[in-house]
Amino acid sequence: MTTLHIVRQSAFTTNDFYQCLQLLGNNDCVVFTDDGCYNLQHHLIDTIHSDNSKNIQLMALSSHAKARAITISPELCTEIEMSALVSLTFNNDRVITWQ
Repeated sequence: MTTLHIVRQSAFTTNDFYQCLQLLGNNDCVVFTDDGCYNLQHHLIDTIHSDNSKNIQLMALSSHAKARAITISPELCTEIEMSALVSLTFNNDRVITWQ
């Protein structure tokens, strides 16, 4: 059962992203929105890239990252639009919003 994790808060201010990492399962997807885009610059992001045995997909909403002057590195995660996020909500078994 795959889960879409929508992370809306920064790990610089809350522990939501850390809690999300504890629940990641095989083939889950993490999408950073709102201030969650700041997590692309947080050291916790390295825990996913250092051991991606669970095949976690990382994505960030393009417009939200740009509004926060965050450049999305294609090696780090995939840049998506809102329409792709809507599709992901239908293509995953569960959706958890971390806010």
